[in-house]
Amino acid sequence: MNFKSIMIVAVLAVSVQAQEKVKTKDKESNFLNIKVKNPDLQLEIDKLKKEYDSELTELKSRHKQEKKTLKKSYRDRLKSLRREFRSKMKKKNN
Repeated sequence: MNFKSIMIVAVLAVSVQAQEKVKTKDKESNFLNIKVKNPDLQLEIDKLKKEYDSELTELKSRHKQEKKTLKKSYRDRLKSLRREFRSKMKKKNN
C-alpha cells in the first residue's frame, strides 16, 4: 500500500512538471564572438558577424516557408487520396 501511494505521487509530480512550459530565451549567436585590440580588424569581424546573422535569418525564413509549402502539398495530396478511396468504396458497394 505504501509503495503504491509513493508511486502515484511520483507519477503525478513528474506529469505536472513535464507539462510546465519550457521558457525559451533568445540566444545570441556565438559565431565570431571574438574581441581583438586592432579596431580595423574588430570592425571587419563585427561586419562579418552581422552578415552571418542576416544570412542565417534569411535562410531560416526560407526554410520555414518551404516547410509550410510542403505541409500544404502533403495535406492536399492526402485529401485527394481520401476522396479517391471513398469513391472507389462507393463504387464497390453499389
